[in-house]
Amino acid sequence: MQYRKLWLATACTGALITAPGAYAQSVDGSSGSEYHGAEIVVTASKREERLRDVPTAITAIGSDAIETLGIRDFRDYGTLTPGLSQRDFGAPGTGTVILRGLNTGPQQTTNTSAFYIDDAPYSSNGFLSVGSLVTPSPDLVDVERIEVLKGPQGTLYGASNLGGLVRVITKKADPSSFSGMAQVEGETLAHGDEGWAARAAVNLPVITDKLAVRISGFYRKTAGFTDNVATGENNVNSSTIKGGRIALRVTPTERLTLDLTGFYQDIDNDNSSGQDNVTGTTRPLFGKYKFSAVDGTGGSQIKYRSVGGTASYETDAGAIVAVANYVKTQSAISSDYTDIYGSYLSLIGIVPPGTQTIGDLGPNMKKFSAELRFVSDRIGAFEFVAGGFYTNEKSRYPFVITARNAAGTPLPTPFDILFRSTSFANYEEYAAFGNLTFYLTDRLDVTGGIRYAKNDQSSRGPAGILFYAPTQPTSTSFSDDATTYLATVRYRPTDNVSLYARAASGYRPGGPQNSTLLPPTAQTVIRADTVWNYEAGVKATALDGALSANLAVYHIDWKDIQLNTLFGGVTLQGNAGSAKVDGFELELQARPSQNFVFGANVGHTNARISKIDPVAAASLGAQSGDKLPLTPSWTVAAFADQKIPFSDKIKGSIGATIRMQSDMPSSYPGYALNPNIKIPSVTTVDLRAGLEMSPVSLQLRVENLFDKLGYTSLATNALYAGQPVPTNATVTRPRAFILSATANF
Repeated sequence: MQYRKLWLATACTGALITAPGAYAQSVDGSSGSEYHGAEIVVTASKREERLRDVPTAITAIGSDAIETLGIRDFRDYGTLTPGLSQRDFGAPGTGTVILRGLNTGPQQTTNTSAFYIDDAPYSSNGFLSVGSLVTPSPDLVDVERIEVLKGPQGTLYGASNLGGLVRVITKKADPSSFSGMAQVEGETLAHGDEGWAARAAVNLPVITDKLAVRISGFYRKTAGFTDNVATGENNVNSSTIKGGRIALRVTPTERLTLDLTGFYQDIDNDNSSGQDNVTGTTRPLFGKYKFSAVDGTGGSQIKYRSVGGTASYETDAGAIVAVANYVKTQSAISSDYTDIYGSYLSLIGIVPPGTQTIGDLGPNMKKFSAELRFVSDRIGAFEFVAGGFYTNEKSRYPFVITARNAAGTPLPTPFDILFRSTSFANYEEYAAFGNLTFYLTDRLDVTGGIRYAKNDQSSRGPAGILFYAPTQPTSTSFSDDATTYLATVRYRPTDNVSLYARAASGYRPGGPQNSTLLPPTAQTVIRADTVWNYEAGVKATALDGALSANLAVYHIDWKDIQLNTLFGGVTLQGNAGSAKVDGFELELQARPSQNFVFGANVGHTNARISKIDPVAAASLGAQSGDKLPLTPSWTVAAFADQKIPFSDKIKGSIGATIRMQSDMPSSYPGYALNPNIKIPSVTTVDLRAGLEMSPVSLQLRVENLFDKLGYTSLATNALYAGQPVPTNATVTRPRAFILSATANF
């Protein structure tokens, strides 16, 4: 079973639209640096800067922290990062990234936060792309750091990052020296089975200081722990994740650097971490970690393929940087809709009792992007980044619901196909951007930024079937433009304190309605929704970096929100309201000695509707003042690690992490088809112990020590009000024991 109810809400909406921190701070106190001391440099502003000097909220997690804390998936670092959450579908590679609470709930079809690997955008921008179903989940075997940028980054990164973006920065080939690593890992779960992983990377200088190749690969079999009571199968939600990357660096001259990369990853999920609950409650229907779904449903396959290149030429005034990337995403998701559609169709006599309804869907994308920019050095009192950007994104979204008897045989035509739609969409964008910083003094500077973007969109869909009724082919086109802005003031009263204020805007592209069932009262063109983020922050260190703190306080105005709305009995998109978000993000760290580190991250998010169209309010059961779904008001993460030197060559370590997520709404209070349920708060504890015997290290981790059952999403999604369908939950992993061995050379 895939998290089928939530898939259904998003899938049907998309089909109708398109149918016919501070984890590791350095000894000198720079927030977000490597876990054991070296200062981190980030490129979030498209120039290399120390994280403590960047006047915006960024949580950066370095490779040392990734390894020490056992970070493997989005969930692992999402729960450690203030302001970051996910609409979770319960399987690697699926779900929707949520930053600072900017999401509209289970029916959201397009992204409000972006995802990058290096300079390659992996998330789609097109209004008709239905890209919110997938969250890239690259294995973190050969990663330099993860950067989470909070708030809109519209001037430098363009569209569809209303809440911010996640960047995974990979390690580059190094022509100066040979190096490598190999790791094996095994895990066993309470209430589940066993899993294992193998990872390796090698850096090969071909011509010293001129040419190098870096090759990495990974294979991971995750342990399953959910049981399908309908088929009698146990531990069905295991996943196989495999892939590799090759990176080439050429430095023909001291001024010119060329980087070429190729990456592929396959994620094969046998099922999802779902649990059926008593309708409208958090009580398990069949027992913990159990659900019921017909045979052959619930799996998903996601494939990523990408190639890219970056050329950087250093001039006397700065760097000319040219970037080009091609990303291909394929997905196939199977879900059981029997308790929703099969039971209803049987009840009204259209199909025989016991009819199964199976959904198959999968957004696919091919995306080419290119950017040319100039990153200046400081020239007198000025420095700037300016450039142009182009992207061409082609999307395909097939969705079919088939009907079959209890033996799995399709019903006779025409009752075998309940719903069928395939849409094709193209999104093309041109943009020009620039950020200019003026230093009033060496300690006081201001930055202004602007980006102008123009996009052209088109879509077409062949004839399909909508609830046994034929639909006609559709074809639409749409053009729009948007301008985003940035203004910051930064003041550094001392070398150890940086104060900043920031105002930034962002947008998510609009697009055309192209359903063949478009009612005459429906909105035919959806405008881009926009945000303004107002933020003030401080980054400070004390005691020679032994203490450090980052604090950001923000207010967001979100206008023209793209909400699903009921028009004439058909669910469609519409610009239906406004929202406000207030919050803060605090990251603290203390390092009283070289062998001990303690830190805590706290996030508070108050995201609520401030205005809503009456028709949308009636459809969604939402009113002004209601919280936006799936964002906890509070998140807290605290960690501590102690190194224990046994000798010059042998060192031990022990550590712990505590994560707390407060309760949050699953939906809107008055939504009849997906009633709101308060998702309970959850607190988990992880322990770890390690032994370093250079070049080999061993680590034992216990995750979710007290075996807490936690929910990340709840959804009922009935076809009609009061339909007796179970509430489906996405659950957290039970207690896990993980043993890893790593060799570095």
